[in-house]
Amino acid sequence: MRKQFLVLGAGRFAKGIIQELYAQKCDVIVCDKDEGPLEDIEEYATHSIVGDLRENGVMDDLNVEQFDAVFVAIGTDSYSAILITNRLRERNAKEIIVKATSKEIGEILSNLGANRVIYPEEEAGMKVARQITMPNVIEYIEITKNVSAVELKVPEELVGKTLLELDFSRKYDLNVSLILREDSPILSRYAEVAFQSDDVILIVGENKKIQQFRKKFDL
Repeated sequence: MRKQFLVLGAGRFAKGIIQELYAQKCDVIVCDKDEGPLEDIEEYATHSIVGDLRENGVMDDLNVEQFDAVFVAIGTDSYSAILITNRLRERNAKEIIVKATSKEIGEILSNLGANRVIYPEEEAGMKVARQITMPNVIEYIEITKNVSAVELKVPEELVGKTLLELDFSRKYDLNVSLILREDSPILSRYAEVAFQSDDVILIVGENKKIQQFRKKFDL
């Protein structure tokens, strides 16, 4: 059964969410108070609705409890985000993901029942800084405050060796969760596959262990 998501808002931030959900073959319902932004995303949305989300009648008609998650992506109007988040929780939305403009607003949204709060400008700034300070890191995902997942090219020193030969997990106190070769994952017995130049690995572990690994191989 296809997953169903509700996206409240159709601005630039919301458009990224909608396009990715569409690419993942999910059903996406989008609601915005203005018709113009909805026209820009109509090719990606399963259905679009014009309505003011601050009105109880509009919220009731959406039947929010039927969706796997609801994204509140309504721009810089913090008051509306707070009001809508509260009403989503009152209507038993399964999962509420909200964009916030500041940590203070984010704390309020969390207290009201948001399952996840996103700070897009802050996260974008951090990503740019990582790209400058960690040029060999392809992708960086923060899992918790102290644990991350990092995607990077296999160090040349490890080419021709397997994870088993290296005793990688014990030696570096990190786990390799994925090996990509020519953009395709190696799915079968990848711990026994010898690394090739240009292979990409996804390593998961404590930030200090990842830092030690990067420093050792000058990544």
